[in-house]
Amino acid sequence: MADFQEVVTTNLTGTFNVIKACLRPMYKARAGVFINLASVIGLTGNIGQANYAASKAGIIGLTKSVAKEAAMRGLRCNAIAPGMIDTAMTAALADKVKDGILEQIPLKRFGNVEEVAQTAIFLAQNEYITGQTITVDGGLTMQ
Repeated sequence: MADFQEVVTTNLTGTFNVIKACLRPMYKARAGVFINLASVIGLTGNIGQANYAASKAGIIGLTKSVAKEAAMRGLRCNAIAPGMIDTAMTAALADKVKDGILEQIPLKRFGNVEEVAQTAIFLAQNEYITGQTITVDGGLTMQ
């Protein structure tokens, strides 16, 4: 149970606390945008990752709630849900595991951190998008 709570505290409660700390000054300025980091796992779930999936799904719900509440004061709130991104963490995966994941991604490659950053910039600049979760996942979760 402690492991479950630690992940939820770090991901979901941490995101909530940052928003809470920033809301009042942003309300006063009547300007700003929150861009939360979720995960495709928050949309799909994953074997052995119930705590991570729950925390990231919670961020998606939090994003929508904050977007609705903050809109009346001109603030926006969106989330990015990355899929497999080429990082030190994913580089450490066994080749067999990486190959299995790549088979599921229509673009047949992992994303990179620049692609996630470009999405954040897009969301920060587009003043008519709020309450959305944008996946950066090579088509992994398309329906």
